Amino acid sequence: MKKSISWVVAILLVFGLSAQRAGAQDIAPSQSLKKVKTENESTIYSFNYPSVNARGEETVLSSALIAWTPSFRHDDDSIESVHIFCHVTITDDKERPSASQSLRDRQLLTTMIGRNYKLLSKQGDYVSRAIIIAPDYEGYGVTKTSPHPYLSQRLTARQVTDAVTYGMQLYRKAVEEGSQLAMKSDWRTFAYGCSQGGAVALATQRYIEEQGLADELHFKGSICCEGPYDLVATLRYYLEDDGDTSGISTDHRKGICTMPVVYPFIMKGMVDTHPDMKDYTINDLLSQQLIDTGVIDWLESKNFNTNGIHEMWYHQLQEGLDANGRHYTPEQMAELFESPSENMVWGDLKNMMTPEVYNYMNNPANFETVPAEPTNAAQALHRALVDNSLTTGWTPQHRIQFVHSKGDTAVPYANYLSWRDAQPQGDIYRVDDTFSKADHLDASIMFYMNLCLSRNFTDIFEWLSEQPAESGIKGIEWNKGNGTWYTLDGRKLQGKPASKGMYINNGKKVVIR
Repeated sequence: MKKSISWVVAILLVFGLSAQRAGAQDIAPSQSLKKVKTENESTIYSFNYPSVNARGEETVLSSALIAWTPSFRHDDDSIESVHIFCHVTITDDKERPSASQSLRDRQLLTTMIGRNYKLLSKQGDYVSRAIIIAPDYEGYGVTKTSPHPYLSQRLTARQVTDAVTYGMQLYRKAVEEGSQLAMKSDWRTFAYGCSQGGAVALATQRYIEEQGLADELHFKGSICCEGPYDLVATLRYYLEDDGDTSGISTDHRKGICTMPVVYPFIMKGMVDTHPDMKDYTINDLLSQQLIDTGVIDWLESKNFNTNGIHEMWYHQLQEGLDANGRHYTPEQMAELFESPSENMVWGDLKNMMTPEVYNYMNNPANFETVPAEPTNAAQALHRALVDNSLTTGWTPQHRIQFVHSKGDTAVPYANYLSWRDAQPQGDIYRVDDTFSKADHLDASIMFYMNLCLSRNFTDIFEWLSEQPAESGIKGIEWNKGNGTWYTLDGRKLQGKPASKGMYINNGKKVVIR
């Protein structure tokens, strides 16, 4: 479907040829950190920083910065690390990290650093003596009226990295003014996140490495949990899995999306940002019935969280829907959604997608190659999804700790497998999949609880800080705390080796003498 002139005008407004230019946006980059509050031996700040939007034009975005500020300072106290926190998928602006009412991220991040985390650290104060930079992402905070470029990986990675470099400048200014602790000379930087944040963390590592910023930022590596690293593999899982992949039994069935807000959000992100989608609109990707539910308006408003959207869909499933001059009975809504439990809905992709997109996505033969020149919306979507996947097109230079549940039906384990199959080199990455039966939400909660409270995550930061071997083991399936031993060439042993030599145990090199 070719866009009309009115649609082109709308796109210009969305991407801010007027509103997003630095002057017209009426928001300037911060000259200093703005204090929000002090909590848990930490000070929470917000700041605005310069970056670019999807059209490569100048814009100003917002971020949070949380700094370890001990109540009683010692002469040798200093900031020993910078954490790049990449937040999960949000659809409500009040959930952004810089929002004063964002309890989830604030409690998480202030628990990670300072006194609470340090009590659990065995060594390496660079884990707890830290500043955390947590960007809002475009479309939230000071750019709430702009589209959020959902899973537009290169763009988001650029914007996150801009937040880090600018936020560190403002922090150093605060140090010079005497309000904050100085940076230690050998400070280290880590990126981490879960769900969308897991993919953003990986994309940010790629961007930092490709732009040659690793030395400047003292970058050491990433912790990536439950991330959509391969968007094609994710959608193919929805269409093909019948609850029996990865050796784990789940409730998933072919053609079902267990977190249905994800599908229109991904489609909107591709339409809003990818050049191959320039001739198509959201109507080419979503069924009319799904659009009539109001989901695009909800996403654009930034006033509803994902639970609220699913609850509104649940109500439509029970009561029917009248929208845009069309009436849908509860029976007709049941063709679009089903309810496995109260206030919860699953989506039927056959009725969420347009027939053209569904028939294309449901044909495995279409994914043997990527279309060279798209001639329809489905082919353009295919190219956009591949272009925004992270498993190919680069060779990581720093370590990556993956955390992924085999039981995740929203961001399936296929994402990690796609990475593993494409990146077989060295001891550059490993995976923890020990909580294999957890679905997406539970797995994410476990990740954050471990990040804040577990000694094992101190070990992960230490592992990331080590220099990867030039010729070591392949990316190993590392199960945290299970005592598995490997040879340096990746062979799994039955137990602790009796012979002298160097081995891998729990992802670390161990010398047996």
